[in-house]
Amino acid sequence: RGRRQQMLQSLAALGLLLSPAPHGATRAATRVLQPRLAERPVAAVAPEPVGGPIEALIDAVAASKCGSINQLLVNAGDKEAVLGLVTEYKSLMNAVNIATSLHRLASLEKKNRAERDALLRDPRFEALLDAVVKRSEEFTPRQTADLLWSFATLRHWPPMLLKPLLLRVVHHLDRRSFAPHQLSIVTWAFATLECKPVNLLVAIEKQAELACSSFNPQNCANLLWGFAKLGQPTGTLLPAIAKRLKTKDLYLQCKPVEVADLAFACANMGTTPEGCSLEEARALLARLSTLATGQTSLNQFSSRQLVTLVWAHAKLDCRPPESTLAGWSHAVRAADSQRLMQAADRITLEHSLERMGEECYGVWLPPKERPKADEVEANQADVAA
Repeated sequence: RGRRQQMLQSLAALGLLLSPAPHGATRAATRVLQPRLAERPVAAVAPEPVGGPIEALIDAVAASKCGSINQLLVNAGDKEAVLGLVTEYKSLMNAVNIATSLHRLASLEKKNRAERDALLRDPRFEALLDAVVKRSEEFTPRQTADLLWSFATLRHWPPMLLKPLLLRVVHHLDRRSFAPHQLSIVTWAFATLECKPVNLLVAIEKQAELACSSFNPQNCANLLWGFAKLGQPTGTLLPAIAKRLKTKDLYLQCKPVEVADLAFACANMGTTPEGCSLEEARALLARLSTLATGQTSLNQFSSRQLVTLVWAHAKLDCRPPESTLAGWSHAVRAADSQRLMQAADRITLEHSLERMGEECYGVWLPPKERPKADEVEANQADVAA
């Protein structure tokens, strides 16, 4: 028992315990040690590794402490709580804690733009970025993917992070250590951050082709959308993903956002010289379009997602069934009546329907209002001038 108390005291002195040793144990150990220290001075000696089971115990206690910090970060309810923990434990945080901190901040702030902008200017957040650079060579595949997701979600990609994180991606790609879903996360993050490391994308493409048999619908959508958004040529990914989605009708599990992202990829990859064939893109788009039918399913699609589907058909020069098109038209007009469609979506819809030989205003959207007489006179005066 006395030996255990001395070990607890030593660990507490090293700062490796979350809570101090029991009061009685510390006092007893002090009574034993103090007379001996007073009797004779000990010459300073060079520190040596402890080794053996004691070193293993110290490592285990340190890991336990970082694990406790991680749990506190996961349970933090707002950015102030996260940043407070980062400040309090900055000297003890390991690579896992750093990645968790940023992932938690991104999860909390992704829908609050004003708060997100304030976060990016916070000195505590900047200190966290410094820690990312310092610990960059320690990040595992999961932590690397989580960090890229976090920065993409925050729409923040400072130049100081470019080299260390890209080198870490290279490291894991060379060792083929990314899990299949992590390949899709990394690709999505690159596209969101508008970062196009061509050689890395080529490596991701090769590994994703071999791993896509384990993709879920979200992985499929993120990967194809990322390649399409970056304009990275690939003639093999879409057929491989289409085959995966067809297996056991996996495509039926696609959510509206995934349907829209996959439709975007079909339209772009099917119309580029180095992409897939037009027939392959049209076939996948037709299968996806069946998910946006029926009152229950259709109500889950936003007007923007439906506009993307219309745009994709127009770009691929194909047409959905008339009943499907009518359902989309009704849903878009109903959504626009509740919340006015954004100007860019309105223009995209108008041009796409025009290409398909369809009327936009009066059918899909309310008729355009005729300009008032005074506005007409003003325009005529401008033209004359």
